Amino acid sequence: MQNIRGWWTRATAGALLAWAAMGAAAADYPERPVRLVVSVQPGGATDIAARTVAHKLGERLGQSVVVENKPGAATRLGTEFVTKARPDGYTLGLFFGIAGLFQLMFDDYAPLQPGKDFDAVTLFARAPSFLAVNAALPVHSVADFIAYAKQKNGGPSFGHSGNASTTNLGALALLKSVGVAGIGVAYKGNGPTAVAIAAGDIDFGLIDYPSARPMVERGAIRLIAITEPRRSPLRPDLPTTGEQGITRSIDGVTPWFFLAAPAGTPPAVIALLNRQVNEVLKLPEVVERLQAAGVDAEGSTPAQAVERFQADRERLTGIARDLGVSLKN
Repeated sequence: MQNIRGWWTRATAGALLAWAAMGAAAADYPERPVRLVVSVQPGGATDIAARTVAHKLGERLGQSVVVENKPGAATRLGTEFVTKARPDGYTLGLFFGIAGLFQLMFDDYAPLQPGKDFDAVTLFARAPSFLAVNAALPVHSVADFIAYAKQKNGGPSFGHSGNASTTNLGALALLKSVGVAGIGVAYKGNGPTAVAIAAGDIDFGLIDYPSARPMVERGAIRLIAITEPRRSPLRPDLPTTGEQGITRSIDGVTPWFFLAAPAGTPPAVIALLNRQVNEVLKLPEVVERLQAAGVDAEGSTPAQAVERFQADRERLTGIARDLGVSLKN
C-alpha cells in the first residue's frame, strides 16, 4: 500500500510540475520567432494575407512571425507538417477549409479532427469567388448564362483547380442548379484558369478577383456575379448569384482558411494568439491590404472556427455526394 501511495504521490507531483512548466512557458511566450506555415505557393492571395498579418502580429508579440510556404498535395503537406509539430506555439498554420475533405481525397487519410490533430485559433479570411465568363460570349447576367448554358451542345466548359477544389464543386453545383451538364478542365490555380477564360479556351470559371482583374480591365473577361450571400466591397456593383435567382446552395462555396496550432498547444497561448490575431484583422490597413488581394478578413473565437470547419466538411461532402463526383485527382 505504501508503494502504491508513493507512486501516486510521485505521479501527481510530476503532473503538477508539467502543468506548472507549461504555464510558465505560456506566460513567457513567445521567447523566439514563430513559424507560420502556409500550404500554398508564395505570391497568391493567401500568401499575401498571411504575410500581412504575420508582420503586424510580430510587432505585437515582440518576436518575428516568419511565413514558411509548404505547398503540395492539395494543401495536405503543409497541414500535416503543422499537425505533427511540437505543440509549443512556435509552429502555426493556415488551414484551408478543404482540409476537411482530405479523407475523401486520399485513401490513406483519416478525417482531420479538432482537438486531436489541431487546435483552432481563429477564422482568418475567405477569398470570395466570382462567376467569370469570356467577354466575347453573349452573357451579361446570370439569366444570360443560363440561356447560353442550355443551348450549348454538351454544355459549357469551365476551369477548376482539381476535383476536390471549391472551384470544381461550386461550378458543378451551379450547373446542376440550372439543369445542365458541363465540361470541366483542370488548371493549376485561378491564374491559369483566368488566362484560359480570357483566351476562349473555356467558357467560364469561379475565380478570385485578383486573378480576374487584369483580364477584366483588358476587356477579355466579364464578371457577372459573386457566389457569396453578400456583395463584395471589391465590386459592390456586382450582384450575387442569389440576387439573380440562382439557388443559394452555392453561396459561400469558396476558399476560406483559419489559423491553427498542433493539438495540445497550451490554452494560454491559444488565447493570446486569438486575441492578438483578431485585433490585427481589424486594423484598417490590414483590412485594406487583404481586400486588395481579394481576401475578406474574418476573425472569431476558436470554437467558431471549429464549428465552421465541421459544418463546411459536412456541407461539401454532401455536395460531392449529391453531384456523384469523386474528389480524388
